[in-house]
Order: sequence, then structure tokens, then C-alpha cells
Amino acid sequence: MLKVIGIGPGRTEWLPPAVIDLAMNCEVLIGGSRALKLFPDFLGGQHCLTGDLKASLEVIRTALLAEKEIGVLVSGDPGFFSLLPRLKKEFPGEQIEVYPGISSLQFAFARAGLPWQEADFVSVHGRDLSVLPTQIRRLTGVLTGGTNTPQRVAQFYIDLGQNPNISMGNALAYPEELWQTMDARHLAQEGASLKNAILILHPELDPVIDDQAKNSAHNSANNVLRGRIGIPDQEFLRGNVPMTKSEIRVQVLAKAQISRSDSIVDIGAGTGSISIEAAGLVPEGVVYAIEHNPEAQALILANQQKFGVSNLHLIPGSAPDVFPELPPVNVCIIGGSKGRLEDILLNVPLLEGGRIVITAVTLETMSQGVKLLSELDYQDIDIVSLQAVRWQPVHNLHMAQALNPIFILSARKGVRL
Repeated sequence: MLKVIGIGPGRTEWLPPAVIDLAMNCEVLIGGSRALKLFPDFLGGQHCLTGDLKASLEVIRTALLAEKEIGVLVSGDPGFFSLLPRLKKEFPGEQIEVYPGISSLQFAFARAGLPWQEADFVSVHGRDLSVLPTQIRRLTGVLTGGTNTPQRVAQFYIDLGQNPNISMGNALAYPEELWQTMDARHLAQEGASLKNAILILHPELDPVIDDQAKNSAHNSANNVLRGRIGIPDQEFLRGNVPMTKSEIRVQVLAKAQISRSDSIVDIGAGTGSISIEAAGLVPEGVVYAIEHNPEAQALILANQQKFGVSNLHLIPGSAPDVFPELPPVNVCIIGGSKGRLEDILLNVPLLEGGRIVITAVTLETMSQGVKLLSELDYQDIDIVSLQAVRWQPVHNLHMAQALNPIFILSARKGVRL
């Protein structure tokens, strides 16, 4: 059996007795060095998690084969940006029990004395800063890490011409804890090393920092495609990569029923045409473009730069292999599955009630998609087939130019019982 145990802030005084009993009754404990030190009297096997995650997964696999009871210690809460999704993917047939801990963001909101039931949350640890909301409409908790320090997050908003108040907690619950609230300008200039920091972004904004930042933000806003769909095909950089034509793009985005703050994944993004237009529809959200073709990846980035889209994040690779890099999303658009549609639908982190749209150019893919959506309890399944015809001028006449017919499947994720 595999037990995923949250250790909260990682201090003994914040460990509930139930968590201590759980860990002490395991036969093998796996965790970071700090986590393992919380249980000095543990007599079973121990393995220290390092940067070599594959080696740690092999230790778990070996212990499971030996029918050991294994405890994996994770900081904070296992359900919030932890190792849990990877463990569920690696060991799908194993019984995995999850035990909660105090999450770092829960701790931060308590320090600030703020309710968090309506807050937004995002992690920039190992992710591009483009996942941050470009407009802070409500309290937003941010996990920082790696090169994305609190200072870089503050500078992100300064570059947008904004100056939000930011509460920052570093090393929470430890003797060296630092807790401060300041505006972005002051945080960007903070000289302290803040390697274990949690941020709370406050929605009260000072929209003008200085004339240069204001002009920069104005120019950036002019480049962003707010609500523009059906962009003429010739405006995109295309190379030799297939692209969803504008007439189909409009229908796909309409079926996706996108809201302003949605998180969207575009699987098989190609040139990024759908991703670019979707990003313009979510000024408070983010779009993740998954693409395995290196030429297409370069085109996505080039089109992102051309259209000035800041809330688009490229994830190189194939679905579902790269899903561990993907947070939960509200909308999933599948333009290419490379024959792995079933694996994609089984593993995509689509939230309950989220919308899915699949495009297919063959009867076989369409049929498979309908079958899988039904088996996986998707609701409101809808099938549309389209064939657009463009009338191109030839001398003083107009001739028909038919585009390839396409199926568009759309549905809403239901609750599996």
C-alpha cells in the first residue's frame, strides 16, 4: 500500500498526532531530508528524495513488489501541487491513500488573516510567468520557486504597468520566517534571498507607475488579441505545419464556451492559431499549447511574439506524456492525438464540468471519440460536421475552393460515480 502523507510546514509542532502515527507505522518512509528528520525514531527503511525522481520511483516500485507499506512524505498538502499526480500516474493499479496536511498557501492566508474560499491559486515553480493573471480580479495565492522569485513576480506586474500590493511569506513557520506586505515596486527591489516564498496578490491596483511603464503597458495592450477570433489565415506564420483554417477555428472556439478566467489546453497545437485566439478570450486565464513537432513549437513561439500574447505557455512534447506539467484546466481542445486519444481522455486534468472539443478528419477518429466520451460519462455530447467553401476571384469570376470536411465533437465532463 502507498500512503501519501502531508507534513504541512515541515515543523514537528505542526504535525498532528494522527500523521505521526501514520508515518511511524509504515515500513518504508520516502521524503526529503527535512521531512525524514521529523521522524528520528523511525526504525524502518528510509529513502531521501533528491532531484533524481526516477530513482525514487524505482525504490517505491521495488518496495511495492515486496508488499511493503510505504509512506511518501510531501510538504504542505498532497492535493496541492505535490507529487501525488505523478504517483497516481506511475502506479495506477496500486491502492493509494492520501492524508492531508496544512498547505503553504493555507498557512499564508492564515498569517494574513484573510479568507481564501474565493481566492485564485497558481504556481510559477517550474512554470513560465505567463501563467500569472494579467489582471488581478480577486485575491490570488502564488507558489514561487526556482528562478521565479517573488522579485520576478513583482517585476512581471511592473512591466504590465501595475503596482499591486503583495503579501509575501518566506520560510513560514520557521525561526527565520519573514512576513511582509508591500507594493510590487518595493518587492522588486527587495535584496533578501527569498527561496521558500508564498505570495498573496491583492486586487487593489495602482494602475500607473511611471510614464515609461504606462506607455509600455499601453503598447502591450494594443498587441494583445482581446476577443478577436477568425483571424485571417495569412496573418499567421505557418511554415510547413498544418493549420486549422479560420472558418473551423471560429466553430471550435464557439463549442468550447470559453470564459474570461479559464485555463485551456490545446493538444496538438500546430502553428498555435487556436491557442493564440483562445488566449485573447481569457484575459484573466491562461492557455497551454502542447506540441511535439520542433518546427511547430518554433512557429507557436513566433506567432505568440507576433500577436503580443502574454498568457500563452508552450509545453513541448506529446500528450499524455507531458500532462504532469499541466495544472487542472477548464477547457481541453484536441486537434491532434497521434493515435492516443483514449490515453489523452483518460488522463487529461480536466475539471468536472469542464468542456472538451475534439476535431477529427476521419470517420474512424470521430467514431472513436464518440465512443470514448460516452464510456467516460461525458455529458451533452454534440457532433457537427462542417465543410467550408471559399469563393476565390478568378479574373472577373469567383470559383469555389472547398476546404477539407471536418468533424467537431464537443462535450462536458460529468461526475464519475
